[in-house]
Amino acid sequence: MINEILKEIGSIKNKDDKELFKQLKVYLSGEKLENSIKSLWDSRENNKIAIQHKYPNLIKQMSFFALLLMDINYFKDASYKEKKEKAKIKYRYNVSAALYNKSLQTFLDVFGLLVNGSVSSTFLLWRSIYENFVISKYLVNSTEEEANLFNDYEIIQRYKLIGKKPTKEEREVYVKKFGRDFETNDYCWAKSLRGKKTFLKVVRSIKENKLFKFYLLSAYQGHSSSFTVNKGFEYHENSSDINRIGFYPDEVTKSLNAFIAVMSEFANLMVDNYVDDKKSRETLKKLVLYYGKEIDKKWKKYQEKTAAGASGQVTKIKK
Repeated sequence: MINEILKEIGSIKNKDDKELFKQLKVYLSGEKLENSIKSLWDSRENNKIAIQHKYPNLIKQMSFFALLLMDINYFKDASYKEKKEKAKIKYRYNVSAALYNKSLQTFLDVFGLLVNGSVSSTFLLWRSIYENFVISKYLVNSTEEEANLFNDYEIIQRYKLIGKKPTKEEREVYVKKFGRDFETNDYCWAKSLRGKKTFLKVVRSIKENKLFKFYLLSAYQGHSSSFTVNKGFEYHENSSDINRIGFYPDEVTKSLNAFIAVMSEFANLMVDNYVDDKKSRETLKKLVLYYGKEIDKKWKKYQEKTAAGASGQVTKIKK
């Protein structure tokens, strides 16, 4: 596009800024600009059509799964209201319920990305859900004090957002409540897990090993990492180049599997801890487990197929 512009307006060395931008404005209002933009959006539209054509039923099933996850709110809320000693878990319940609902909203945002042709970006949202799940599981099994501190830490985050510094009196209160590192340590509310790399300590404390590899994948995808620069987001078995970067509709299945897996774990956490009626609890867990089993089957088949393809490519290259 830049070459086309230079061809249209000639060498910039022979023009002053006023003349240069005058001709550039003429180019930008012309037909070639429209063609360039059309080409850009056609590539995104092709991805969108590929997903909607290949996975219409899967998207519908995912929407139903989202409704099921929302219904769990009704059962847990009704159960909590009937608890005689609900005051003893008030903060833990409120925090975990808020994080669960926040994750549901993020889960719904994934559909908007997928049906519009965006796959790799979904893993940025997956990380958010995973962190909500990990923190919720930790707090559910923690103390009311830590859950309350987690909730109260919001005021510190608000101060950071607007660039406001606490007054001397406020600082004394926050130091007493959170510790002297309250401005630099976002996990200062976790009284039992002080020090560096606190999130990893939280993950280890709840023994969360099942989904951590997806957390790493999400981190590599979202942060500056040579992983996505050199290898691409996803290896595709039909690619002639093992290092090829690009979008393939088959990645949708893997992306959705990761989301269903983490939301299933989150839903089970809420059911186990906040739905007291045995029959309701068993029914809800069976429904969630059904989706989980289907995902495990598809995920294993996908891994086997991809591994076989990758093995073939590597052998070919070595020869």
